[in-house]
This record gives sequence, structure tokens and C-alpha cells, in this order.
Amino acid sequence: MLPAAEAEAIDRQLADLLAQANTRQPIENLILELLAAQDATREWLSNFLQDKQQPEHLRTFSPLPGQSSIVNAAKFVCPQGDYIWYRPRVSVEPPLCPTHNQPLNLA
Repeated sequence: MLPAAEAEAIDRQLADLLAQANTRQPIENLILELLAAQDATREWLSNFLQDKQQPEHLRTFSPLPGQSSIVNAAKFVCPQGDYIWYRPRVSVEPPLCPTHNQPLNLA
């Protein structure tokens, strides 16, 4: 497990790289290099890449009995458009965008 400060730094770098994907920049190797730089993320990456593709239909699905309904939750989005957060309860204030450190807008 990574120390919190290192994990946050990697998270920010990964978010920056993923933001570049929207600009059609070739980022695959940069992401692999970032994740391979630390023992913990390198081990996770190795396990992830070795995981076999799961069958398309592993099991059947049966919905829950009774009438289902949509849960109304306020949706907040980053002004940059790359982060969405749903308010779990009215008493919970929306956080800042973890990537841009900006207040989220009610959508």
C-alpha cells in the first residue's frame, strides 16, 4: 500500500494523463510507466494485465421483485467536465473537484 501523499500524487498525475486522452495524445505508455514506478502499483498493474477477459455472459440476472423507482440525488459536475458527484444526503456538502480543486456545479 502506498503512503497517502504518494497515492495522491499518482492520482493527480493519472488524472492529468487521462485528461490528455481527450486531446488524442498517445498516453498509454505514460500511464504504464507511471503505474510501474511504484512496487504497489506495479504489482496491481501486473495482476490487472494478467486477468483473463471474463465471458460476456457469466451468469443470468433476475431483477428484484416489486416496483422499482429512481432515486433522486442531486448531481454535481466539475466545470472542466471530467468529474461527477452525486449527493448521498441533503446534509452533505459537495466536495471540491479532486482534479482541479474547484467547486462543483449543480447540474
